[in-house]
Amino acid sequence: MVPIEERISYLNKIQNIPKIQLFFDLLNGKHDNVNIVDIDIAYSGFIDSLSKNNEEEFKKSYNDFSRKKPSNESLWINDDFLIFVLILGIVRYKIDRKWIKEAVSIRTTQKSEHLSINKTFSNILDDNFQSNDNLYEIIIVFQNFLNISISVEHLDDLYSKISNNINLFSSKNDFLVCLSLKAIDIIITSKSLPDNKEIANLRNFASLFQKRVNTISMVIYVLILFAIIILMFVFWEKYAAFLNNISLVFGLLGVGLLAFIKWIQEKINNLLLSILGYSKIFKSKEKR
Repeated sequence: MVPIEERISYLNKIQNIPKIQLFFDLLNGKHDNVNIVDIDIAYSGFIDSLSKNNEEEFKKSYNDFSRKKPSNESLWINDDFLIFVLILGIVRYKIDRKWIKEAVSIRTTQKSEHLSINKTFSNILDDNFQSNDNLYEIIIVFQNFLNISISVEHLDDLYSKISNNINLFSSKNDFLVCLSLKAIDIIITSKSLPDNKEIANLRNFASLFQKRVNTISMVIYVLILFAIIILMFVFWEKYAAFLNNISLVFGLLGVGLLAFIKWIQEKINNLLLSILGYSKIFKSKEKR
């Protein structure tokens, strides 16, 4: 597990680095007012439009920015934060990928870590999320941000990789540190909560279970009622006067008797739910 003290220390540090803070806030769905004096206007504009999910604003900024000819001599070409943000918007808003693919293809580096980042960017633009060459801290954060089904088969390995990386916070790659922290949060959440299909199945089971218990309780009630009627016939001669009085009382009760019968049915139903363990897990439905 990523040490909580180191995580807090890192988050405190990036509060003084607006570019990184903006990026981390974007990944976490925050849209705070950050001093952008020292931040590239195009970069902050892309993040602002993505935070607001403003397609028109993003496309306008992108159309202006993409007039630049990709060149390995340009400073922005090797800016991982900027390229990732551009890819997020391009994929989200279904913008033509030719220009960004060219930009990614000419990024130059000799470091294996940066080569892996470039390869992952290229694979994302080709919709290849399953490649073993991918850095999955980038992949699952990308998928999570755009509500794309996450590649769950890689979650355990990625969790172990990040958790066992004792040099995570001492590395100089803030881009991967931010993505790793967000990836850990996504993994923990996905492990703690059932997926949509499991939730749907659970709800269906709960509803079906209650219907079956209602049916069983009704059968039990009818059997009890039949048993009482049979006993009345069997003992009528011996206890005729008493049974006549009981019948008279029931007749006088009228509507009250119907309410009593319904009460008995509900008690049988609740007793069955309790015995079968349902009421310990699910809240019983309110009385209709």
